Amino acid sequence: MSRDLTSIYHELTVMKTIDLEECNRELQKSHTETVKKALMVYKTELLECLEMYDHYLNSR
Repeated sequence: MSRDLTSIYHELTVMKTIDLEECNRELQKSHTETVKKALMVYKTELLECLEMYDHYLNSR
């Protein structure tokens, strides 16, 4: 029942991409500056995760 790391990274990429799309939709809405700043921090974290996953998948 063991899954290889590549398939796990593919699944994580899909999940984080969906989260990023949702985050971008939220950023288009009228939120306070505090909420927008928090969303930007979250977006940055998502992009860093996706970059790490891409780096791993491309190095295989």
